[in-house]
Amino acid sequence: MTADRASTSWLALAGCSIFLALTSALSPVRANPAIGQVAPVQETESRIDFDIPALALTEALQRYGATARQPALYRSEILAGQISTAVQGRYSPEAALHKLLEGTGLTAEKFNMGQSSAFILKSASDSAAVPSPNGLGNLTGYPGFVQARVWQALCGNPLTVPGRYRAVLRFELDASGHIQHPRLIGSTGDRRRDIAVLETLRDLRMDAVPPKDIAQPVTMLLLPRDAEFGMSCDADPAARAGS
Repeated sequence: MTADRASTSWLALAGCSIFLALTSALSPVRANPAIGQVAPVQETESRIDFDIPALALTEALQRYGATARQPALYRSEILAGQISTAVQGRYSPEAALHKLLEGTGLTAEKFNMGQSSAFILKSASDSAAVPSPNGLGNLTGYPGFVQARVWQALCGNPLTVPGRYRAVLRFELDASGHIQHPRLIGSTGDRRRDIAVLETLRDLRMDAVPPKDIAQPVTMLLLPRDAEFGMSCDADPAARAGS
C-alpha cells in the first residue's frame, strides 16, 4: 500500500453504535511493523513544520496526515463543501489540526491509548465524539459485513472482548477476503491483549470476497463501552450490518 493513498476506510465499533465512514485523513504509517508489533504514533508535544494552504478540507486533511503522521478520524460527509484555514509554521500536530479546522464548525477531540493518541473530528454542536447511530447512514453491504465479522471474532476470545479497552486497528483484505497485515496503532493497554487482537485478526477471513473498489487499508476504531453506547457480545452485530 502506498503511503499517500487518496482514501482509506474507517470502521468504528463503539458499543451499540457500530458505524462506518470513509476517511481521507488517516495518517500514513510509513514503516510496516511486523505483525504482532505495535505501530507508534508520534507524540503530540513535538513541533513540526506545516505548509498547508487553504484548501478543500478533504485535501487539507490529506496533507495534514502526511505531515503529522497522527490519525485523524472522521465521517466523510461532515467535510462536504468545507474549506480549511491555512496552516503555515511550526506547530504540534494537535495545534495544527485545530488551526486547520478554524471556521469549519468542526472540532477535534483527542483520545489517548497508552503512549499513543488519535483525534476524532466532529461537528462543534455534537455532544460527544461518537455520534448517535441515526446520523451515520446505513451499514448495508460489505463494510457492515466486515464490522460484524471482526466484532464476532473479537467476542470469541475473553481477552479481546470489545468494550473494555480502546484501540485503532488497521489491516488490508486480499482478494479472497482474508485479513492481511493487521497492526495496532498504539496499544490497548495490555501487551497480551495486543497480541491476542492481532492473532485474532490474522486468522480471520470474510465469508464473501471484497468488492474490487473497496478503499484500503481498513482502519477500525474500538471504544470502551459506556452507558449510552453499550452493546455486549450477546448482541448480534450482523443484524446492524444489513445484508
